[in-house]
Order: sequence, then structure tokens, then C-alpha cells
Amino acid sequence: DEKQVLAEMQRQEREKRAEERQARERADQLRREQAEEAQRLEDIRSQREQEEKSERLRAEQRQQQEVERRREAELEARRKAEAEAKAEVERKRKAEADRRRKAEEDKRKAAEAKQRAEQEAELKRRMAEEERRRSAVESGLLAQYVAQIQARIQRAWIRPPNAKEGLKCIVNVTQAPGGTVLSVSVGECNGDEVVRRSIEAAVHRASPLPQPADPTLFEKNLRLEFKPDDQNR
Repeated sequence: DEKQVLAEMQRQEREKRAEERQARERADQLRREQAEEAQRLEDIRSQREQEEKSERLRAEQRQQQEVERRREAELEARRKAEAEAKAEVERKRKAEADRRRKAEEDKRKAAEAKQRAEQEAELKRRMAEEERRRSAVESGLLAQYVAQIQARIQRAWIRPPNAKEGLKCIVNVTQAPGGTVLSVSVGECNGDEVVRRSIEAAVHRASPLPQPADPTLFEKNLRLEFKPDDQNR
């Protein structure tokens, strides 16, 4: 009986120790499971925080990209507007320059046309005057005009006592329109200084000189022969 009691007590002791060991193992297992669950929850929380952080970063990047895109769009729009404004200014400047060049070209052509017309008119006028002068010369009006001047000077001349027969002098006369004598000089002459001065005085007294019948025969500078003895004969 003692053996049985001792065996039973040993068995119970073994069972108790086994139960305690199992209890400890279950407690350890529970602690491990709790620790694993806590770790899992911590991992989930950390992962969620990481995901939230990543999402915030992506949101900030998207926002920054949107801001950058808008800034680039504004810069591009501004560059485009400035380019268009510059092109418009250049177009207007070119158009104004073309208009001015055309106006200057038209003005130049008009001036050239006017000048050609004036030159043609002047040429025609000169040709007409030359024709009139030629006709007047051929008709004897020039000789008549010169003879009238010579006669006027001859009548105004006061013959000096020492003037010899056969007096012949070249007289250069400058006259204004209307016949007013501006200057007179005696060129080649077979008379002395007294005779020369008397001829010059006669020309001034004859002023204003006769005018030609045809205005085309008028000459500002006249070269006359003064031969009073030939006229007297």
C-alpha cells in the first residue's frame, strides 16, 4: 500500500509538474502570440504610417508638379504673348517702313516726273524761243534792233574836238531788262582816252536803250560797233 500510495503521489507529482510545464508552455505560447500580435499590429501601424507618409509625399509631389505645370504654362503663355506682341510691333514697323518707302518712292517719282515735265517744257520753250529768234534774225529784226541802239547812242554822243575821221570802236554794254544800262566799257578803239570817255558817257545818256520788237532778241550783254562817221554818210 505504501508503494501504491508513493507511486500515486509520484504520479500525481509528475502530472502536476506536467500540468505546470504545460501551463508555463501555454503562458509562453500566449506571450509569444501576444507579442507576435503586438508586432503584427505595430507592423500594420508602421506600414499604414509609411503608406500615409508616402501618400502625403505623392500628394505634395502632385501638388508641386501641378504648381510647376501652371507656372510653366503661365511662362509659356507670357512668352507667346510677348512674341506675338513683338511680332505685331515688327509687322507694324515693317508696314510703316514699307509705307514710308512707297511714299518716298512715289514722291521721288512724282518729283522726277515733274522735273522731266519742267525740263521738257523748258526745252520746248527754249526751242520755241530759238525758233522765234531765228525767224526774227532772218526777218532782219535783230539788225534793226542793233541799229536802233547804235542810233540812240550816236544821237547821245557829243563829239570831242580831237575825234578824228574814221572813228571805229567796239563798245561792250551790259543792260537790264527794260534797257537800263548797267555798265559800259570801250574795247578796241582807234580813239584816245577822251574819245573813249565820251562814248561811255553817250551810252549812259542813251539809257534806257531801245527794246527789240521780239523779246527773244533781247541780250543782256551787247557787243556794238561804234562808227559814227559811217552813220553820218
